[in-house]
Order: sequence, then C-alpha cells, then structure tokens
Amino acid sequence: IVQIRPDMIVVDIGSKLDAIIPTRELERLSQDELDELYVGNTIQVFVVRSDDREEYVLASVRLAREYRDWEWAQEIMDKGEIIQAAVTSYNKGGVVCEVRRLQGFVPASQLASLAGHGHGGYQEADLAALVGKELPLKVIEVNQKRRRLILSERLAQREWRTQQRGQLLAELEEGQIRHGVVSSLRDFGAFVDLGGVDGLIHLSELSWSRIRHPSEVLSVGQEVDVMVLRVNPEEQRIGLSLKRVQPD
Repeated sequence: IVQIRPDMIVVDIGSKLDAIIPTRELERLSQDELDELYVGNTIQVFVVRSDDREEYVLASVRLAREYRDWEWAQEIMDKGEIIQAAVTSYNKGGVVCEVRRLQGFVPASQLASLAGHGHGGYQEADLAALVGKELPLKVIEVNQKRRRLILSERLAQREWRTQQRGQLLAELEEGQIRHGVVSSLRDFGAFVDLGGVDGLIHLSELSWSRIRHPSEVLSVGQEVDVMVLRVNPEEQRIGLSLKRVQPD
C-alpha cells in the first residue's frame, strides 16, 4: 500500500501501473481486515480489470480473500475434513450455510437433521428450524467459476460415527459400566447407542425376571447404564447387560 485517499487505496503491484481499491468495498470487511490496510503494509489483491488505456488497474481486497476461501474449500474437500458452519437461510431445496466468506448449500437430501422425515416428507418449517444452528459438514463439490459450494451433513455424520466407533471399540473393556441410549428394540433384545456404536442387550440380559419382549422394560430413547460383557473389534460387535447393573 503506497497511499490511502478518501476515495481509494493505491497499491504498488509491481507493474507499470498502480492498482486502486475503491474505498466503498471496505464496508464489507471486518475490523481486523481493515486494521491491515495501512501505508507500507503488503496485502493480497485480486485484479478485477487491467486496461492499458486506463491510468490504473482496478483491484479488490475482498475478492482476493474470497479467492483464498475457494482454495481453502478445495483443500478441505481433497482432505475429506469435517467443518462446522452455521445455517443462515433456507429454500425449498435445502439450507444455506456461511463458510468463511462463501455461501455453501446443503441439499435437503444431504441433511441428516431431516432423516426422520423420510424421502421428501419434510416441511419448510423443518428447514426453517435449522436456521442459526451449527452443522458438521463435508465439502462434496467446489466449482469456483459457477460459485457452487455443495456440502453434506449426512456424510459428515457418517464419518463422525465411524471415527467414534473406532475410538470406542478401542476403549471398551469387559466389565465396564457404560451410559447409553436405547436406539431400537427387537424380539431378541435391545440395541443401545454408546456414543457412535450400538451394542446388543440380549433378551436374557435385560432383566432378572422372565420377560417376553424388551418393550416390557425399555423404550426407544431411554437412557440406561449397562455392563459390557463382550467386545469383538473385528466384527464390531458388543454384548451388553442391563440386569447386571441392577440388584439380583
């Protein structure tokens, strides 16, 4: 930066013409970004227009930062990392999230938060309820030219559960008491989510008294303490007991 005027910032970009940044674009910058704009500081700019017939090159600080955000989004997708982003708005096809300076779109089909509504069974009110919430997301498409940034909560949740499953299986030991949530009931027993992986309480391990169905002692969504009976990391199977944490 070589000069700051009321209507423009003049930047030496190493060519025969200086670049100017109109001060009107500074209205969209944060205070931290504005603090970097002083004479003598080196900044990145995006060349918007270069014409030999003009006396200057038109440049943008905002677009330079946005360009770096597109590069970052591509890197995140290549690495398969999970990010957190807040939902800012919605339309009938999904929700819009703010990802740095970019607008990312999560199609309804990629929203794990709508999983209980079936195929297309959600209402706009369900999408509206997500506004303001932070979602774990994976980047699944980056197209800077078309300004398309597509995200998936469903894939992020699936990967998170896979990571949690591996960590949990490594930590579990026979005889441990664990807290979980009943995820489903079957004729032969109940499945309990221990935080990323389900374990099975066989019908015979549900109660000291004889019962015919798990629904006699448990319901889906109920929180329970259970004892770990068996752990098979290779088959990712966990045997649990409810009755052994209760008086005989």
